Amino acid sequence: MVNPASCPFCGIIAGYDASARLVYRSQEVTVFFPLEPATRGHTLVVPNRHVADLTDLTAAEGRDLGEALLKTARAIRSGLAPDGLNVIQSTGAAATQTVPHVHFHLVPRWPGDRMTLQWPMGAAEDDQAQNRTLAVIQAALLNEASTVGAEDRRQHLSFIQAVVTRMSQASSASKSWLLPIVTVTYGYAITSKSPFVALLGCLAVLVFGVLDANYLKQERAFRKLYDEVAAGRPIPAFSMNPALASPAGTRVNYWPDWPDVRSWAVAPVYGPLLLAGLGVAGWLFCR
Repeated sequence: MVNPASCPFCGIIAGYDASARLVYRSQEVTVFFPLEPATRGHTLVVPNRHVADLTDLTAAEGRDLGEALLKTARAIRSGLAPDGLNVIQSTGAAATQTVPHVHFHLVPRWPGDRMTLQWPMGAAEDDQAQNRTLAVIQAALLNEASTVGAEDRRQHLSFIQAVVTRMSQASSASKSWLLPIVTVTYGYAITSKSPFVALLGCLAVLVFGVLDANYLKQERAFRKLYDEVAAGRPIPAFSMNPALASPAGTRVNYWPDWPDVRSWAVAPVYGPLLLAGLGVAGWLFCR
C-alpha cells in the first residue's frame, strides 16, 4: 500500500484530502477534479489501486477505467454540452506524466478556450520505417495474446475448418453451375450461328473461373490459419482473420493470385471450357 502522503491521488482516494472535489468513487475507480482544471469540467479518472504505469494495469482495472471514462464523458457531455472533449493519458516522464499514478484526463473543449494541443506536422517515419514499426507492434501484440486452453483451441480449429469446408463446397458449386450454362450457351451459339453468344459463354467461364480461384485462395488462407492455431502460434483466441497467419505487412485481398488461377482445381477445368468457347466463336466468325 502506497503512503497517501507520497501520492496525492492516493491521498484523495483514501479521503485524506478534504479539499478534493470528488465527482464519484466506486470500489475500483475514483473520479475528481484536478487541483487546477484546464477548462470548465476538466476531470480525472484514476484507478483506486496505486499503479504508476499504464501497462501495469490488470485487465479488470482496464475494463473498470474504460467504463468510468465512458460514464463520466457522457455526464460531461450531458451536463456541460461542450463542443468537444479530449481524453488524455500520459505514461512516463517523456510523456509529461507528473503524478506517478495512472490517470486519464477528460477535458471539455470550447472554441477559444485556453487549452492548447498541437500535433507536429509531417510523419515521424517514412513508409518503410512505418512498416517495420507496424510489424514490431503486431508481433508484440500477438505475444500478449492470452494462453488458449486445449478445449478453446479445439473449438477454434473447428470454426476454421467449417470455413474451409464452405470454401470447398462453394468451389464445387461454381463448377456444377457453370457446366450446364456453357453447354446451353455454346450449343445455342452453334444452332443460331452466333459467335457473340459463344463469346458470352466465354465471359461466363471467366467470371466463374475468377470466383473459383478466389474460393481456392480463401481456402488456402484459412488452412494456413488452421495450421498456425494447431501449432500453438500466438493467434488471438477464436480469431477468424487469415491475415494473422500471413507475414507482417502482407496485404490480404479477395483477388486471386496467379498460383490460384493455374492450380489443378482451376486451370484444367476452366481453361478447356474457355478454349472451346473461343474455338466455337472463331469457327462461327470464319463461316
